[in-house]
Amino acid sequence: MLPGSLDDPGFLRFLLRHLLTARAVEERCITNVRQGIQPKFFSAWGNEATAVGTAAALMPHDVLVPMHRSLGAHLVRGHSLDELFLQMFLKGASQTRGRDTGIHLGAPGTNIVGMISPLGSMNSVAAGIAMAEKMMGEDTVTLAFIGDGGTSTGAFHEAINLIGARRLPVVTVIENNQWAYGTPNDHQFGCEALADRGIGYGMPGVRIDGTDLPTVYRAAREAVERARSGGGPTLIESLTMRMRGHAEHDNQHYVPEGVLEEWAKRDPVDQFLAWLDARGALADFDIPGLKAELDAAVLEAVDRARHAPDTAPETATLGVFAGDGGDDLPVPDNGSRVSLAPTPVEVRTRTADHAASIDGAVTDLPAVGSSANYLQAIRECMRWRMKTDPRVLVLGEDIGGMGGPFRVTEGFLDEFGDQRVVDMPISEAAIVGASIGLALRGLLPVAEMQFSDFVASGFNELVNNAGTFRYRIGCPVPMVVRLPSAGGVGAGPFHSLNPEGWFAATPGLKIVVPATLEDAWGLMNSAIDDPDPVLFVEQKYLYRRLKGALPAREHRTPIGVARTARAGDAATVVTWGIGVERCLDAAAAIADRGLGEVEVIDLRSIIPWDREAIAASVRRTSRLLVMHEARRTLGFGAEIAAWAAEELFEWLDSPVRRVTALDVPIPSNKGLERAVTPQVADIEAAIAGLLAW
Repeated sequence: MLPGSLDDPGFLRFLLRHLLTARAVEERCITNVRQGIQPKFFSAWGNEATAVGTAAALMPHDVLVPMHRSLGAHLVRGHSLDELFLQMFLKGASQTRGRDTGIHLGAPGTNIVGMISPLGSMNSVAAGIAMAEKMMGEDTVTLAFIGDGGTSTGAFHEAINLIGARRLPVVTVIENNQWAYGTPNDHQFGCEALADRGIGYGMPGVRIDGTDLPTVYRAAREAVERARSGGGPTLIESLTMRMRGHAEHDNQHYVPEGVLEEWAKRDPVDQFLAWLDARGALADFDIPGLKAELDAAVLEAVDRARHAPDTAPETATLGVFAGDGGDDLPVPDNGSRVSLAPTPVEVRTRTADHAASIDGAVTDLPAVGSSANYLQAIRECMRWRMKTDPRVLVLGEDIGGMGGPFRVTEGFLDEFGDQRVVDMPISEAAIVGASIGLALRGLLPVAEMQFSDFVASGFNELVNNAGTFRYRIGCPVPMVVRLPSAGGVGAGPFHSLNPEGWFAATPGLKIVVPATLEDAWGLMNSAIDDPDPVLFVEQKYLYRRLKGALPAREHRTPIGVARTARAGDAATVVTWGIGVERCLDAAAAIADRGLGEVEVIDLRSIIPWDREAIAASVRRTSRLLVMHEARRTLGFGAEIAAWAAEELFEWLDSPVRRVTALDVPIPSNKGLERAVTPQVADIEAAIAGLLAW
């Protein structure tokens, strides 16, 4: 039902039904957990008015970014009892197919975005969704929840700062439950009211009684209408009490005596019934009959969910990446489908229409075959994709007027406008989180980290958020994160990271490392095409040193396919990035010494990586050396070496060797840097030792 009037009996019936349904679900889930038939439950008892009242202020095309106490909002937005309980019981037909817990609901193709457990991380996703809708010229409003404890996270502050800085149509609702798990508010923050923070981020801050449904609805509707009309975001602090523990195993022993009893007097259901009675409207409703009807419906849904099939165990490995078999898994329907996200065709059409309205001189691309360097190949590929696909946009720190620290995006702002070339706050978590939101709405964001080292500040958004969406709920997250990486230029310990080892252990993230101009273009093309998040690890040492001819504009380097940079039969050297040039020089020196022809394989893609290319080479050469500039301990070479020892043992005539950087930060002094990173002489000596085995 669309937002209505509190004077409309039909709308009041709508609110009452969802409020009572939320309470009926609460009561049944608590009983289920006590009886040991339901795995887990995070109670929203006391939050019903906040969840129902805020969601009821939305239009169907608006977007909900819920939390784990947003049960009433899910009901208002159209989630059925069957969907709720299938999820609670982790069944195969649940929206997460048993892969995620509790009420982490959000199906592909809907306007409800499934949450993750690290609190605060979804608010930047909400910002990205709002950016996407604004870019498409829509009047969509995004409603995002956060708990009082979650407002202490840096991710939340980065998100709210971004929302305020860009005046995004986002309504953020803080459910102030008085306790962040077992920590009270006076240990969480020093301000009198969390709503007071709104003004500091450039938005109104409103504090309301979150147990009073009419009050919640009025405040939410005003904020939603403000956002929709271009008035910007609002921060609402809804004062409630978490009447039960964080989860059902928590007995709330930390809450002082009498507190729960006082809050029980403000029960949201009792208050709304009293409000209706005071208006003379309660007589219009058969409350006992309605409660009995809802209790029966809940019991029936529980019974159906309990007896529904579990997910087949053999599917547990599917759906990490597109094309691995997970795409064939059934995607549960969203019940009434009250809220639908735009299709890819609609997204392309809307962005094209909106992009056409942006003024700016569009300059020609350099000709195919013209001379360029590694940096220009990356730059011109992005420009070509932005010119030919209005869904592609770039975002990062200082990328607009400045063109980024390496000037990769210089001139993009004038060419494509500030909605497709987004200067972001110095906020890596917000950059990555916003990219997720943009991608979930069908756009193709390319985010820049100024240096790969800085991605540590956005680590959670990548590993727990971007990397999990497809596996958890089947949602593709087509985004690229550019990481200027590696040493060789005396940039020091905070500007020389080789990050591939950090992320290689994270399911759901792809990692590519171009070592040639052709692959800089081809892998960027493929990364933008890819329906999964891709980390594009650029070798800044090569930016202006490596030169060649620009490839055909449609040139794509397949992700997951290595190349043979030099053929040979004496030994196999596997490397990537700036290691390729050094290994080629070392292999040439070995050949000049008459020790044999060494095969050099440029891995190009870390995840997925080309095992067969390595295996085929080792079966010919019987020797394997892995070289990378990343530190030795847990560098990706360790994974290759361990795999080779397990799978290629019968073909090996010598131990697998590694040549890597030492386990120290990269020093700024170039002499010190060379001392701790592998040089050509180190690689040559290692190959010679391998051949002499």
